[in-house]
Amino acid sequence: MYLLGINIGSVSVKFVYLNNNSIIFNKLIAHEGNIIDAVNSVFNSYDFAPETKIMVTGNEGRFLLNVNNTPEINCIEEYLKKNPKNYSAVVSMGGEDIVVYICDKNQKIYDSISGSKCATGTGEFFKQQLGRMNMNLNVLKDTDFLENCKAQKLSKRCSVFMKSDCTHRLNKGQASKGDIVLSLCNVMASKISEYLKKARIINGKVLLSGGLSQNNYIINYLKELLPQVDFFVPENAKVMEAYGAALLAETQGSILPKMSNFFKSHNIGFKKYKGLKKLDDMVEYIPAHTSEVNKDSEYILGIDGGSTTTKVCLIDKNTKEIVAHYYNRTHGDPVNALLTCLKEVVKQVENRMSIEDLKICLISTTGSSRELLGVFTGTQAVYNEIMAHSRATAFYCDDVDTIFEIGGQDAKYIYLRNNVAVDYAMNEA
Repeated sequence: MYLLGINIGSVSVKFVYLNNNSIIFNKLIAHEGNIIDAVNSVFNSYDFAPETKIMVTGNEGRFLLNVNNTPEINCIEEYLKKNPKNYSAVVSMGGEDIVVYICDKNQKIYDSISGSKCATGTGEFFKQQLGRMNMNLNVLKDTDFLENCKAQKLSKRCSVFMKSDCTHRLNKGQASKGDIVLSLCNVMASKISEYLKKARIINGKVLLSGGLSQNNYIINYLKELLPQVDFFVPENAKVMEAYGAALLAETQGSILPKMSNFFKSHNIGFKKYKGLKKLDDMVEYIPAHTSEVNKDSEYILGIDGGSTTTKVCLIDKNTKEIVAHYYNRTHGDPVNALLTCLKEVVKQVENRMSIEDLKICLISTTGSSRELLGVFTGTQAVYNEIMAHSRATAFYCDDVDTIFEIGGQDAKYIYLRNNVAVDYAMNEA
């Protein structure tokens, strides 16, 4: 008998296809919010046998399919029934949340514990932070890269604070990328151990499932935090719920329908506000003052080492006009990001004159990595962003009293009086 189980999760869709309880194939696809296309990609690349029985599980996405569906907890119990090992709990380590399912001696789930909807400790948050450092999950396979790195203590109370903590430590040179990778793994392990302790599970056997179960660093930190617990990661841990759904399909599933009838008809929409273009007459756009570079002038190089981006601006000392500029992603490495910006500015200058004739009389830095970049460039002209925002705004428009700055890491409100910042508020965003 051919059985198909599909688990539609928050960030991915998992498939397990069985024939007489033997796995023919299993697959995990990130759906990026487009569940239908992710499901179609599998059905377009594989011919399922006639009379295949199917069961779907997972979040609300399971209701998109015109087949029988069931909650994940039933799939986990079915998996435990087929693989009995007297587990005290099952930890689902998913992309959006972490759930601890507590089992009785008959391997029935009688309670569950999960955290808040804060993203700290989840798989998707981990991937996002790797992306901010221009890395992906393959970094976990690079043992040489992580060999001399050490986990540091990060703020765990909120994903926003943790993200800021990671960014600022990198930008201030207080941690390497490898340190941050291990620190994030340690935080996720701490979250899981907290939930297990809340469930009063400090010994016995615990099964780990979900994509995060493939992260050996998390598993090792878990073993350090809960040495009396035996953690098990089964072969098909990352698709375990889909495996359970396939097993349930034998008695509770429906016959796989034709693709023309596979998805339920649905309409999703959002209310829309009027386009902001209609308010153009209420907005004044102030263009930057620009000019050509020449060998008879002196120039000032301004550097903004931001949390997510690094910017460089070369201006004429006398006219204050911009002659070259570049905007670049920081990727957790402010020095290399700055070097890229400088190379691009050099190219812009060389298109107009020899770089040897360029006279830079001053370099100044601002942003979250301003101290580090100030040392790197050998300048004492290091300023906080509030001063930089105020000075630039007053230069372009001297009667402005309020500034709102929306950055990659935070948002700021600044109140000016006589072109000087007298009050401000910052929100980590």
